[in-house]
Amino acid sequence: MRSLAALAIVLATVLVTAPTAMPGSSEKVERRVSLEAAVVRALNQVRVSHGLKPLRSSPRLRTAARGHSRAMLDYGFFAHESEDGTSFSDRIKRYYTSRGWRMWSVGETLLASPGANVDATAVVNAWLDSPPHREIIMSPTFRDAGIGALYAPAAPKAFGDAETVVVTADFGLREGRLSPP
Repeated sequence: MRSLAALAIVLATVLVTAPTAMPGSSEKVERRVSLEAAVVRALNQVRVSHGLKPLRSSPRLRTAARGHSRAMLDYGFFAHESEDGTSFSDRIKRYYTSRGWRMWSVGETLLASPGANVDATAVVNAWLDSPPHREIIMSPTFRDAGIGALYAPAAPKAFGDAETVVVTADFGLREGRLSPP
């Protein structure tokens, strides 16, 4: 009787803690919150060392970035456009709206790295080594940023079912709040 009770507890634990995945998605996607924070710090170190203002952390841009990193790992693609063809600016606008602002601008950088770990400095250095990404990072236009760093033990399709970390950085500017009607 004791062994049946222990077995029931083990089964209940397995059922409660088993990860659920969407059909066609990677088994288990994990957020890398400490990597996200470290990337923001590294971005700001570079910007400040070049006389630029540091980026403010934006929860809305972070949500957009995390969502895109997750989609790429779940569906196995690597692109600024969403899987359904939505442009990155339209995707970001769902979270970081242009409504009610005179000026609105967004930019995005992406990185995919094989393995379970990646260093924030390596992420930022890889972006700085790419002229289009460097231009976004060093732009005095952007004031806000949100980072989405996620890991999958077996990311499909474009990632070859390998361990992968994907980092999305979404950058934004909203200025000149319009008065309510």
